[in-house]
Amino acid sequence: MEQMNGSNTLPELTLEQVRDSILSYLEQGNAGHYGIGRLYNYAVDNKLAEKTQYDSALQYFSQHIKTLSQSTLSRYGAVAREFTEEACRKYGVMNLTTLRTYAVAADIQLTSGDPGATPIDVPQEDGRVVQKPFSECTMVELKLAVKGKRKPSRATMPTTDAARVEFMRESLSRHFAQGARVQFKTNIKGGKTFLTIQGVPLEEVERLMEALLDGLMPPVRAVG
Repeated sequence: MEQMNGSNTLPELTLEQVRDSILSYLEQGNAGHYGIGRLYNYAVDNKLAEKTQYDSALQYFSQHIKTLSQSTLSRYGAVAREFTEEACRKYGVMNLTTLRTYAVAADIQLTSGDPGATPIDVPQEDGRVVQKPFSECTMVELKLAVKGKRKPSRATMPTTDAARVEFMRESLSRHFAQGARVQFKTNIKGGKTFLTIQGVPLEEVERLMEALLDGLMPPVRAVG
């Protein structure tokens, strides 16, 4: 799928101007998420942080935009790369993020433009699977659809490993556009969980490093 962020149409901006613009978009609430993602992509693609005293965009934004986590910035950036601003306003970042995850799990290619007609296989409580267009799915249904498409491991993965693997998988999905076809596989040998990452272009190694760093620390979930 073509990248839709249009960062090449942005005027030449400094890192500080990108930061100030992102903070302005924050005041717009949900309507500003696409703009934030587009600006974040601009900073990453043009290595604005690395051209100063920072090691990466991750380091700069973690210090200068504390109201947005790295995972949130990555999510906005991934959606802005793959979808239009109109789609982002219409469906929201979280729904489009889950759609991207579903596309990877279901091994389907998203079409350009409005993704509303994308067929989603939604598991039902009685075991049936009902196909619905993305535009008619709730977030709960989208998450069930993703779960239904993911293949269970032949060997039992330790619970702690499974949670961490899931978080890392989501991190890679946020950082890489679905069309990039980056593959993240797991297997169990001798009671240990092994990871295999394939399909990363050489020029995207830095993005892979950011995705792995972003996925190192799964969020702590409350026990209820």
